[in-house]
Amino acid sequence: MRRSSLFALPAAAALALAGAGRSWAAEVSPIYGLQALGGQNFYSGQRGSLSGNLSGVVAPAVKFDERWSLLPALNSNFQGTQQVLDVVGAGTLFQAQWDNRVGVKAVYTPADSPWRLKPSFSVKYQLLQQTKDEKLGSGLFDYYKWNTGLDVEYVYREPFSVRFGLDFFETHFPNYTSLESQAATSFQGQSLARELVGDHVLDTRSLLFMSAVEGPLSERLIAEGTAGLLYQRFPSQHLVAASGDLAPPLREDVVTMMGASLKLPAELNSDLRVLGAFDLGASYESSNQNSYDATATQYLPYYYNFGELKVSPSVKFLFGSPRQATILGLGVTYWHRRYPYRPLQNSSGVYLGGSTHMNNWMVNSSLTYPMAPHFSLVFNFQHGQASSNQTFEQFYKYNYTTTSYLFGFSYDY
Repeated sequence: MRRSSLFALPAAAALALAGAGRSWAAEVSPIYGLQALGGQNFYSGQRGSLSGNLSGVVAPAVKFDERWSLLPALNSNFQGTQQVLDVVGAGTLFQAQWDNRVGVKAVYTPADSPWRLKPSFSVKYQLLQQTKDEKLGSGLFDYYKWNTGLDVEYVYREPFSVRFGLDFFETHFPNYTSLESQAATSFQGQSLARELVGDHVLDTRSLLFMSAVEGPLSERLIAEGTAGLLYQRFPSQHLVAASGDLAPPLREDVVTMMGASLKLPAELNSDLRVLGAFDLGASYESSNQNSYDATATQYLPYYYNFGELKVSPSVKFLFGSPRQATILGLGVTYWHRRYPYRPLQNSSGVYLGGSTHMNNWMVNSSLTYPMAPHFSLVFNFQHGQASSNQTFEQFYKYNYTTTSYLFGFSYDY
């Protein structure tokens, strides 16, 4: 990262500010990043093709004075390597994805005050290619998302703070239409999830409240706690009644989230630094939506309710000079998810009683090796497995393994 010289605002704005009795010269700290990787994914024994991944970020931090700063950012990330994502209830394999996001955050610091006010706005467009013959940009689960929010931070002891945030956002799936969704959610001519059949039934309007506090437990041990509440309303998705028909009320979900993390940095010598971390998270999604299995004439109340517990220990080693350090990262993530109202089925779809649960784990490693100033070689490896007592997988995928490796270079300025 390099800081640019001061630049003047456009003439009209400068005159207006001068008339207000203030001098607004802005100091810019540009941040640029580019990463190009090639890699391959292996999904349940099926080998994917060697493909490319390209991502970039432009984020010039603009400081107007001691009170006002502006943080615009533009991100684009294309991933041609296959990846398993959870879009409607369990794992779905996608051939490629392309994320694009533009956003801006302002930071206001009142004079001689520990408070920080951070309003923000962003727009995201994600394209997901589910099958090889599907064109990128025409995927069933492509979506737009716009978000506006306000974060309030109280810095009680530099750099530690208490934070509160409130965000409102809308998500729209432009390609999720009746015929396509009906084909995607049917088996042997029968609808498996009629609540997901229709125009834009995955669209949501959401309100998110988050809070966090961070502080030292000892000289080097840092702890952080988070809590959040997410409310989602589906304006086009009606509830499924016990008869299997759609009822007038709309689907509403509430997600409660809690988390805690510990970080322990250590400098073993001038050429070796270590950062250990341990993250713990728990969440529960409560939904009023039901489902109906037409093939077995089975009513499934509260089908989308689930609780999840996630544990993520990790360690990062930094070798050499801080300006050009070789970074080795190792981590493991385990999460357990339970659907208390989703009954078990055998591979033929016969109901057995009991509730569905999933156990997932993922190990990952990464190596960043500097070759020249701002330029590094990058290696990533991941291996994970999802296992479940649910064996009926005509609609959702509950049991699978996934392995991927990536290699390439990154440039940061």
